[in-house]
Amino acid sequence: MVIGLFSSAIFKSLIMVVSIIMLDFILGVLISRKKETFDVGLLPKFIATNLFPYVGGLVVLALLSVYLAQMEYLYYTAVGLVTLKFSKEALLDKITELFS
Repeated sequence: MVIGLFSSAIFKSLIMVVSIIMLDFILGVLISRKKETFDVGLLPKFIATNLFPYVGGLVVLALLSVYLAQMEYLYYTAVGLVTLKFSKEALLDKITELFS
């Protein structure tokens, strides 16, 4: 069962969306370093409020959808919406801002 989990489409899509979320986070840190507004003291609050809710929610939905086939629709919908949100922000807006 565990081997099937790591080779499933659910796990692959989870890795993809978490990678996009982390790319958005890294680009945000680089932009704040460029603008010289980076504050290490604010980083834990940002991670707890803007990073963990997305990643944690998707992990819970992924685990539920592995064991409950009915949850796959909700999981893939959430992955699609989160991917669209972070793709636009990370890949378009933040890369443009970082290199302008």
